[in-house]
Amino acid sequence: MGKKDKDKSSSKVSRCILLIAVVGYYLMGAKIFQVLETDKQEELRNSFLEAKAALMKNYAHITSDELEIFLQTLTFSVKNGIIPLKNGTLYLSWNFKNSISFVAYTLTTIGYGTIAPRTPMGQLFCVFYALLGIPLTIIFLELVSKAISQPLSGLGKYLQNMGIKEGQVKICMLVFFLVTGLLIFILLPPLIFTHTEGWTYEEGLYFAFISLSTIGFGDYVIDTYPPQKHTRLYPAIIILWYTFGLTWITLMFDLFSKILEKTKKTLTCNTLSQTEETSSTKTSFFWALSEQSERESQTSLVK
Repeated sequence: MGKKDKDKSSSKVSRCILLIAVVGYYLMGAKIFQVLETDKQEELRNSFLEAKAALMKNYAHITSDELEIFLQTLTFSVKNGIIPLKNGTLYLSWNFKNSISFVAYTLTTIGYGTIAPRTPMGQLFCVFYALLGIPLTIIFLELVSKAISQPLSGLGKYLQNMGIKEGQVKICMLVFFLVTGLLIFILLPPLIFTHTEGWTYEEGLYFAFISLSTIGFGDYVIDTYPPQKHTRLYPAIIILWYTFGLTWITLMFDLFSKILEKTKKTLTCNTLSQTEETSSTKTSFFWALSEQSERESQTSLVK
C-alpha cells in the first residue's frame, strides 16, 4: 500500500470517527436535556390541570380576577412548552425529537428560542455543553464544506481540460455554486414547506434564509409544536438540508466578504495611484516654474 493510499484510508477513518462523535454528542445531549427538563414540565402540567379543573368547576360564576389568573397560568404554560390540544390533552415540548432539535439549533447557533431549558441544572449544563459542542459542529461543517468543494474542483478541472481560460473557469464555477445553492437550499425548500408546514411560499422562503443564516428569530419553526403527520424521512431530509445549507451559506458569505475585501483593496490602490500622479504632476509643475524663474534671474544678471 502506497503513501497516498494510507493517507486516504486514514482520512476516511478520521471522518468516520468525527461523524460518530458528532452524532453521539448530539444524541447524548438530547437525552440529558430531556431528563433534566421533563420533571419541571410535569410540575407545570399538573399546575395547569389544577387551574383548568378549578375554572371548569366554577366557570358559570367565575370572576374577572379568577379569569385573569387562569390566563396567566395558560400563558406561562405555553411559554414553557405545554400546549393544550383540541382533544383536551396536553402536548409537552420536551420529547426526544424536540430535544434533538433543540441541541441542533443550539450547537449550530441558530437558536430559535421556542424551546429552552428552564431548570437551573438544564441551563448550567447548556453552557458547558455548548462550549464543546459548537467547536465540534464547526469542525464537522468544515468537513462538509470539503465535500461540497469536491464537485466544484472537478468541474473546474473538466472546464480547463476543454481549453477554457482560467478566468472564465472561475466565473463558471462561481455561477454554478451560487445558482445550484440558491435552488437547492433557498428557492425549492419553501415549496415543500407549503405542504408540510402549511406556510405560504414567501413564509417558507423567509424561514429558509433566516434559519440558514443563523439569524433564527423563532417566529417560524419546523415541526416543533403539536406534531403533524409527516413521513419518517421528513426529519432526516430536514437534517440534511440544515447541514449542507449551513455550509453552503457560510461559504457564500465568506466568498462575498473576500470579493468586497478585494474590491476595497482595488479602490484603495486606484485612489493612491491617482494621488501619486496628482502629486507628481504638481511637483513637476513647480519644478518647471522654479527652473524658469532661475533662468530669468540669470538673464537679468547678465544684462
